[in-house]
Amino acid sequence: MGFVACDEGNVDLDNTSEETLVVSIDELQYVLRGGEYRHIQLEPGRHSIIIKDEDGKIMEEATFLVENGGLINLARSKYLIWTDLYGDSNLRKIKLKEDWIDIGDESFYGEFQPIDQESLFLESEWDFGLNEQFPEDMMGWNVKDKYIIKRKLFREADLVEAYHSLVNKNKQ
Repeated sequence: MGFVACDEGNVDLDNTSEETLVVSIDELQYVLRGGEYRHIQLEPGRHSIIIKDEDGKIMEEATFLVENGGLINLARSKYLIWTDLYGDSNLRKIKLKEDWIDIGDESFYGEFQPIDQESLFLESEWDFGLNEQFPEDMMGWNVKDKYIIKRKLFREADLVEAYHSLVNKNKQ
């Protein structure tokens, strides 16, 4: 059996809390320090998970169903999906549901979908996970129309940072 590259996998295992968590999924155990992230591979089907703190106290025990992949929200943090259109920008108003959304004490304009914080596992509804970036352009994509729509999963703080970075880049 060979080594698996860090970026291969279908599930984002994310600990946005400040404490170290010991996560057992089926027979595999992962130790994630506060703020640590892993991209892991899980086969389609039902999986069991036990989340413990550093002292071994069980914080949660559950099962979840993986169809294609998604996010295990260990700390029940805030995530959003940012939907964007690549191509003819005149189509934005027709193809996207852009509106203002408040995140913290700031307002942002775009198509953003908050993720249900109560769910431990969220099946992927996005094209790009936590460890992937929104592409700069459509190079290499097979685009039949004048546009293509892509969705990316963000931690709330990362979305704020990415949004500001995009705004500053567009000002230049």
